[in-house]
Amino acid sequence: MESPITTRDGLRLWTQTFGSRRDPAVLLVMGGTVPGIVWPDELCRLLAADGYFVVRYDHRDTGRSGKSRDEYDLSVPASDAAEVITGLGLGRAHVVGQSFGGMVAQLLALERPGLVRSLVLLSSSPDANGDVSRPPRTGLPGPRPAMVDRVARLSASPPRGPEELLAAAVDGWRVLVGPAVPFDRAYWEDLVRRVMARGELPDTSGRHLTALDRTPPLTGRLPALDVPTLVVHGEQDPVFPPEHGEELRRVIPRARLWRIAGMGHIFPPHWSPLIRELIVDHLRRSHPSDHTGRRPRPA
Repeated sequence: MESPITTRDGLRLWTQTFGSRRDPAVLLVMGGTVPGIVWPDELCRLLAADGYFVVRYDHRDTGRSGKSRDEYDLSVPASDAAEVITGLGLGRAHVVGQSFGGMVAQLLALERPGLVRSLVLLSSSPDANGDVSRPPRTGLPGPRPAMVDRVARLSASPPRGPEELLAAAVDGWRVLVGPAVPFDRAYWEDLVRRVMARGELPDTSGRHLTALDRTPPLTGRLPALDVPTLVVHGEQDPVFPPEHGEELRRVIPRARLWRIAGMGHIFPPHWSPLIRELIVDHLRRSHPSDHTGRRPRPA
């Protein structure tokens, strides 16, 4: 079901839900510059089948959500996430953030703790820049050569026309998935076509990268977090090397870290059952009283 939310500054955010509103809510916060449909449909359906009310949405400046007039820092998308939770009447939600979305989730939990029941941080960081040439300010390692080289190729030869844009985007997903697992080109081509069909020109999603550059490191604030947290990080992540996940585990009280051999920055779609298993195990550990299996509904 699609349910648009209007933010306090008047932007409409596209949201989509899976499952029953009677179940505990799971908010999926996608990474930067891409819409919420990058969360695999299979993962959303698996979590709903486990007894969760799943919400994915388009950040401002992506997909079917509105476009901002000005640049901003991460506090704005964090406020948007809060408005999705309150606008849909979710109460307190389990929040799963991917990459940029993981940083949004961290800031949401810091600034609106009453809205967050638990955190899962996938391929994320406490300190990141949108400009890959700028090293993290806290001394964490920057992106690996595969990612830096891809950005350099795009800068030297920007794609022109729909087919070049498609090829460049698929190449980008290939880099993010990483070299250690099979790359399902047909899946990613179809996803890119769907993403392109949802967007409007001009593309303002680059404001997400600027938001990273405008946001100070979260490292010093994260010891104040008081929410069950699972960090999931790929050992082949070309954007945030594993040290970023290790740092999240170190600075967030009682956080647990699960490193996945062979995973890059984004998990391939056929790993949805594994990611679902990690998420559900964490939610069950965090809140055993939640009904996490389907049970008969009253007639």
